[in-house]
Amino acid sequence: MYWRVKTGVLLFMRILIGLFTLTILFSPLVVSATHFTDIVRGKILLDVEQSGEAWYVYPTTLQRYFLGRPTDAFDIMRELSIGITDADLALIPIVGSGGIGNINLKQRLSGHILLQVEQNGEAWYVYPDTLERYYLGRPADAFAIMTELGLGISSANLAHIPIATSSLEPPLFETSSHRFFTISTSDGSFPIHVISLDREAFEMVTDTAENEDCESDCTAQSLQAYVLEHEAFAGIHGTYFCPPDYPPCQSNINTFLPPVYKTDEGYIVNEDGLETYKRPMIVQTESGELLYFHRAQEFGESVQEFESRTGNQVHAAIGNWPSLMENGSIVVNEEPLEPSFSVKATRGGIGWSEDVIFLVIAQSASVSDLAGIFHALSADFAMNLDGGGSAGLFYGGSYKVEPGRLLPNAIVFRKRL
Repeated sequence: MYWRVKTGVLLFMRILIGLFTLTILFSPLVVSATHFTDIVRGKILLDVEQSGEAWYVYPTTLQRYFLGRPTDAFDIMRELSIGITDADLALIPIVGSGGIGNINLKQRLSGHILLQVEQNGEAWYVYPDTLERYYLGRPADAFAIMTELGLGISSANLAHIPIATSSLEPPLFETSSHRFFTISTSDGSFPIHVISLDREAFEMVTDTAENEDCESDCTAQSLQAYVLEHEAFAGIHGTYFCPPDYPPCQSNINTFLPPVYKTDEGYIVNEDGLETYKRPMIVQTESGELLYFHRAQEFGESVQEFESRTGNQVHAAIGNWPSLMENGSIVVNEEPLEPSFSVKATRGGIGWSEDVIFLVIAQSASVSDLAGIFHALSADFAMNLDGGGSAGLFYGGSYKVEPGRLLPNAIVFRKRL
């Protein structure tokens, strides 16, 4: 007897640590369409033309799931893992044991990840080529298995396997949702995490860990710390900054250039740079209105000057670059672009439509791709945020994407009183 398991996959988090540190190159798979399905069913494929990006081909649907980072894999395996009793697991021989097992059960579970529910949730992978099971208990085990069994594939052949979409999570509030799914744009398909928040139900809070302008060794903290500090519900990482793991940043660790308003304190860090910061900036006023400035100079030279001139009181504000969308149109290609913006990587951004605020983290996307993603979500305005190891997304009490670094600033959202 076996059944689908929705919990108990913590062990698989350790498995992915080994997978994502793989440096071994595999020969690309080149096959005819006739036998393609049988070859990839239940396999973990590595796109050798895209830095070895890993995909798991779920044997039941023959759709592929992107295994971007351990937290992403956790969500995927929670949906796809199959629990199995000790008695049934014993009918699938361990690799090298010489056992025969039950052929019908082995074929039925070929390519699946099995969790031993009567023990401690030990994880096993049924390798489709031999129908034997491999133990996935420790990072070292996973590394050895992926080295031996991982299948390299060309981007062209990988494109023949449809990307899976994930269902919408039940919202914790009627006015919010988190989704992990694959979105199609004119530039391709991209796995994305999206938090959607009703603009009338939530207020934006921007904050920095440092209480003033900082030029070196600035304070940083976790995204979760920002969320808890402000009794917030959701959050995303903030601006580009100089992280401690970048060699050029050793003299100015955790510094950042964009202006960031400290909502609870009522002032802007890096306010002196408003007149020279030639990049976009977003503002939420106390009335809840969201304002998008193509360049920070349009905001004004100070918070006091802005509030005096417009009659609006600032509640939150943050800058970054480049601008992605303005007034319903993609503008990123008109922005000054840096070479790194064209790299396919983990990207983050914030945007909104008339009714909804979108917090997005996209995988294997360029900055231009991220603009197309916001356009597909029907956003009117969108601004790029930091990405890579700084990318983080928090929703309803847990990380959906956990940052690999502490953050000097962040954007969080709390329920309106």
